[in-house]
Amino acid sequence: MSSEKVAAMYPFLNKVVELVDIWNLTMDKLIDPFYTSAIDRAEQRISQAILKGESEVDLENFLDEFLSFPVAVMFVKVLAEDFLDRRYALSEATRVKNLMMKENEDWIASLARVEFDWSIRQIERNIDNLSYKFELHFKDYLKNVTEIRDLKWKLVNKRMNAGYIPLTKQEVIRLLQVEIERRIYNLVSKHIIINLPEPLRERIDRLKELLDENRSRFTGGDLPAQVLHDALPPCIKHAFEGLVAGRRAGHMERFALTSFLINVGMEVDDIVKLFASVTDFDEQYTRYQIEHIAGLRGSRTRYTPPTCSTLRTHGVCNKPDNLCQYIKHPLTYYRKKVQDLVLEQEVQTEE
Repeated sequence: MSSEKVAAMYPFLNKVVELVDIWNLTMDKLIDPFYTSAIDRAEQRISQAILKGESEVDLENFLDEFLSFPVAVMFVKVLAEDFLDRRYALSEATRVKNLMMKENEDWIASLARVEFDWSIRQIERNIDNLSYKFELHFKDYLKNVTEIRDLKWKLVNKRMNAGYIPLTKQEVIRLLQVEIERRIYNLVSKHIIINLPEPLRERIDRLKELLDENRSRFTGGDLPAQVLHDALPPCIKHAFEGLVAGRRAGHMERFALTSFLINVGMEVDDIVKLFASVTDFDEQYTRYQIEHIAGLRGSRTRYTPPTCSTLRTHGVCNKPDNLCQYIKHPLTYYRKKVQDLVLEQEVQTEE
């Protein structure tokens, strides 16, 4: 495969990032007509992430595809939207996953070793009518499998020999997708404030408008009328928007979100639909967990969300606002915010 094609298909690779540095893409250069098509493609990548959750593959012009990635990353960093950070990273990682399915095992093993320092070996083994092409050390497996919810990925459900776990090609690619999404998220989540030339600022404004136009489709529009999106505590709002963006949250964050939504009146079926946006969604497992938290299974205890101090301890507290300093529980925040919103609406009506 030519280096130009590799750069276009896999622009997150370390060696490709070094190649970008050689181009020295300054602001003055980016407004040169020579780069217009690459800037168009960068804007398109982000638009596709917002609208479809997956960036398409465009290999008609290797140079545009290669250069558009760092420009798109810059645009996302300037937009500085946590929700978009997650959605863009997932979009690009999904695009790459589909490309990797067409690569041979040698290439995939090399990518895993060179880019992510995996301890991986190639094998040829058939187990239960499945063809296993790789063995991955359990440390590398565990580092990435925590992001995947499907029960079949649990370590107890995998064979292990001398610290190595046999995996199919599809399974290795799925784990690589997690690594790639993490790498891209780490790039775009480092927000920046810069003075952009007017032609680039116009593109940022268009993307922001597109994001705002579709925000309700991803966030508030997915909540039933009885749940006020504007009254959500920052931690719950972050967890909710991350969920619909496709981010795989940790156990405490999922529990806090689910128990919160149950206690503010959201039906189990509606919560299950929310979780359907997550990669590796398992409806039966998800429904069981939600019904358990709702008190419909097991001990029949209806759980409430953890306190704010517990959420802080587990790293779930996110960008607390002024009201948070007076609040000790997410549900207290929600009730207080609902009262404020109702009062504000009454005042506006009187006026």
